[in-house]
Amino acid sequence: MDFSKLVSKNGIYLYEDNDFNTITIKLNFLAPSSNRDCAILDVLCEYLGRSNKKFNSDDDIIKKQQELYDLELNFANQFYSNQKVFSLYANLISMNAVGDDYSANAFSFLNDMLRHPNFDDEEMLEVVKRNLLADLELDISDNEVYASSMYERKVIPEDNRVYENNTDIEYLRKMINSITLEDLKKEYEYIMKHFHSGLVFGNITQEQFNSFVDTMSLEPCAKKLNFDRNVKTVEGDIEVEKDSEQSYIYVTYDFDDLTAAKYRVLNNIFNSSSGICYELLRDKYGLVYSFYVDIMFYLKKLYFYSEIDYSKKEKFLEVLDEIIEILQDKEKLTKLLAQTKNNLAMQEYNLSENKDSMFEILNKFILEFYGNEDRTTVNKQIDSMSEEDVAGVVKTLRRKNVFMVRSNENE
Repeated sequence: MDFSKLVSKNGIYLYEDNDFNTITIKLNFLAPSSNRDCAILDVLCEYLGRSNKKFNSDDDIIKKQQELYDLELNFANQFYSNQKVFSLYANLISMNAVGDDYSANAFSFLNDMLRHPNFDDEEMLEVVKRNLLADLELDISDNEVYASSMYERKVIPEDNRVYENNTDIEYLRKMINSITLEDLKKEYEYIMKHFHSGLVFGNITQEQFNSFVDTMSLEPCAKKLNFDRNVKTVEGDIEVEKDSEQSYIYVTYDFDDLTAAKYRVLNNIFNSSSGICYELLRDKYGLVYSFYVDIMFYLKKLYFYSEIDYSKKEKFLEVLDEIIEILQDKEKLTKLLAQTKNNLAMQEYNLSENKDSMFEILNKFILEFYGNEDRTTVNKQIDSMSEEDVAGVVKTLRRKNVFMVRSNENE
């Protein structure tokens, strides 16, 4: 991936790639992140796709998308560190395949959907709220989702997102049902004043890109995303009981000195199906069938997660200590590091065939993830990484707590 190909206009970046016969677009806006704002954003994202002054109904919106060769459009929001980001995402066929008239119609449609929401449709608001509550209720009933939500609430309280990690459906119902059309309008107005950046990727020329930027007429605000965080976790063991057939374990560590390159190497070492964790936790000791390690880069946290029988908890912790000890042994690291570098090199080789992965990497770059380091620079750092570099980061790991959602049924 050649980052030098990126060109920008009004905060929107272009990356031409004619290997794909599509164009993918993302526009990023900064959004408020209070408890209530998070709920409003969830409602707003679906509402914007279904009620618009330029169309009589959501069926007319769907019909227009079909006329535009099944143009894909959705609105979404997510946290990046402590900042909430609202986005418009679109995927459409390249006008180089169907003609320039298509580009004018497609770009006009995207502008209409972003610029002309209808904040008078009470009936649609109620439909959207019912749909959202049904989805949330389904999520909460899933034991794994419940475990993840409880982990966030109990272990990282300073980063606690009361709405997003809540497992009380009555609380959520009250919060969402209190949202009004005026709430949506105020949230939307804030977002539109805080355009951050955009990305247009695929089979599109500079001239066509300029036409899109001019059509959307967005100017970026001065505010930037702040990724520098180190929140405190609760220390010690925490247990929550749940009506489920399985228990879930999270073991959290703090760490220091993690660059983007070291992050990619450690992530592969910990999660590779042929790596040290699988070798010990599954193959040698038979403690788990599957697991993963999540490195929360900006929170300066790492956790091991797995479904596990409660009776195997202490042995699981012993094996984690063994893994961390091995990853500080330079001789044992030699083989692991060579294998990891080979895995990452193969991933980069295959990356050019995966449009979605390329797009996500580029979007993170323009959001200034990892200090705005491009993939080429990071890959060079990986190539030159030594056993001492990896061992140095692992040495800083400090276990903070063990969190379990414990089954109250016989395991």
